[in-house]
Amino acid sequence: MLWLHNLRRWREYAILVACAVEKVVSNALVFVAGGAAEGRLTVSSDIDVVVVLPHRPSFEEAVDLRTRILEEAEKLGLPLTAPVEIHLVGQEDLKHYKTLERVKCRKPITA
Repeated sequence: MLWLHNLRRWREYAILVACAVEKVVSNALVFVAGGAAEGRLTVSSDIDVVVVLPHRPSFEEAVDLRTRILEEAEKLGLPLTAPVEIHLVGQEDLKHYKTLERVKCRKPITA
């Protein structure tokens, strides 16, 4: 039942990622998209975190940033089993996301 535990903590995980993003790319915005933002998480869901940069990143830049963000998030307490999917996009790509919920770095609230 690890998946259920992880999905119940999606807000906490999103905040940890937002804090990691703040350390790696200070001028980025962070949103949750997909099932988490729409309130329809299922057993097969992941937590889609959209990191909005001032520009559209190249493939190489996206790989580097994703790695650095996940490493920092792990230092902050994000478990390796957290089903987090990081999407790095430019501001012009926001129109491709149906529902977004802004996430800011703050002290995580645990249930």
